[in-house]
This record gives sequence, C-alpha cells and structure tokens, in this order.
Amino acid sequence: MDRELERKIKRMTDEGLKDLDFNSELKGKVRQKIKRDKPYRRRWYAPVISLLIVVLLLFIFAVVKGENLGFIGNEWLSGFFENSKNFDIEINASHGPSVSTFDGTITREDVVKPLSFTKDERDRIFAKIESIDFEGGLDLPDDKGCNMQPYGGYEVKARIKGDVYEYRSSGCHTTADSRALDELWEMMLEMIGNKPGYEEMVEPYLIM
Repeated sequence: MDRELERKIKRMTDEGLKDLDFNSELKGKVRQKIKRDKPYRRRWYAPVISLLIVVLLLFIFAVVKGENLGFIGNEWLSGFFENSKNFDIEINASHGPSVSTFDGTITREDVVKPLSFTKDERDRIFAKIESIDFEGGLDLPDDKGCNMQPYGGYEVKARIKGDVYEYRSSGCHTTADSRALDELWEMMLEMIGNKPGYEEMVEPYLIM
C-alpha cells in the first residue's frame, strides 16, 4: 500500500472517528488492517549460530566417539571425559618409567611425553584396577628387615570413582598385591610401547 495513502487513512481514522464511540481496541484493529507487513530479512547472525551448532555437535561426537572418527575425533578428549567418571592411576617405578593418567604423561628420567589411551585400553586398565583391592588395603613389602638390594619398588596413586588411594612398595620381596601391581604396570607399558614414538620410553632401567 502507498505510504501517502496509509498516512491519509491513519489521519482519517484518528480524526474522523475521534467523536464516535470507538474504544482503543477497535481503533487498534482498524490500524492493524492497514498495517503493512515488513518483508522478511535474514539476520546477519543466523549463519554464525548455525556454524556454532555444527561445531558443538562435532565436539560432542569427538568426546563420545573419539577413537572412531579419524581426524574429526579426539582420543584425548574422549579419554578425559571417560576417565573423569571412572579412574586415574599413577605408578612411579624405581626400575622403569613412571606412568600417570592424572596428567596424561609418561616419564623416563628427564624425558616427559604426553600420553593417552584408547577406550579399549582404558577398559582393560580399569578392569585390572578393579581386581586389585585398593579400597581394602594392599599387602606390600616395606624396607624393614630387608636383607637384599630392593628391586621393583613402586609408589602408587589410584583414584577410583572419586576416592584416592596411595601405597608404597619397597620391592624387598614379593606379595600377591605387589605381583598385581607389576602386572598392571607391565600391561600399561606394553600398550604404550605399541604407540609410535614411545618404544624407547618403556625400556626398563639398567641396574648398576
């Protein structure tokens, strides 16, 4: 509708009907009839919102299916969020490299490298941790009465579903629990050794 005609009709509505018994509601309906609909205009931020939604979906997929999405997935993210629900383990060994999922590293003397495990590897590690009675206490050898040079000592820190446990094994002799820690540590080193660039990190220390 022509704008000049709109103004004339509006003026006629306001002035011509002012003495009649038209309430505000009726006048509003008349004005609504002559109101011109504004043409649709796409907002500038619409593409930005669409892009953010796509990025968010990719992030969620990277977390949930990190190891199965190739370059889209992120194994570290997937592992981080899953570990936050289940466990963390840190084994500082006197006879080899130290491994920690608390900060995601493997340390050999002065060399520190970032470390992550696949979902299958984490499941195997967690199954082994659950088989060890961290909650009930571990029977581990101490330094008292040790008549030999200790070998194979550990300092262990484990977080299992929110609870943290710390133990120390001198390596003076062997117990069922120390053998279980040996198996856990060796299993983790085997997994790490199969990762490209980590072969030298998992070699045992030479005894001098």
